[in-house]
Amino acid sequence: MGVPYVEGDELHPASNVAKMSAGIPLTDVDREPWLALIRATAESTLLDRDGDTPKSGVVISCSALKHYYREILRGRQVEGADPPEASITTSFVFIEGTRDVLMERMEKRPGHFMKASMLDSQLQTLETPVGEAGVVVVSVEDSTEEQVRKAMAGLDNIEI
Repeated sequence: MGVPYVEGDELHPASNVAKMSAGIPLTDVDREPWLALIRATAESTLLDRDGDTPKSGVVISCSALKHYYREILRGRQVEGADPPEASITTSFVFIEGTRDVLMERMEKRPGHFMKASMLDSQLQTLETPVGEAGVVVVSVEDSTEEQVRKAMAGLDNIEI
């Protein structure tokens, strides 16, 4: 894709990592500062220039489970937050899959602080973005290459 990539999990504060490591699901209060940091990271990454050339995009992976969370990531003002640093367009790629496939994948990532046992709480929290403006949906069962191909095609078709 030729753009920077940021793993959103690496931006969690230690308190969130500790909760998830203990099998405790995060609350909205836990997530809000993390989501705001993801947005700020996207903005600063795009504004960080190599010479005079601004970056054309950035990919950040994270679980934006609720519409409200996606609004924070879009830079829409949340109570008490600083105004957005930059006006950037935010789109989402939702990797849709069944609980069984998701569980299988989560069980194959030993050592990750987000335990597979927390999948059900994640799915209960999920407000599907299917049909939401600015969202491309790909299947978890597709190969990574096919997911990227479909995501790129879908992102090319999003009206900005």
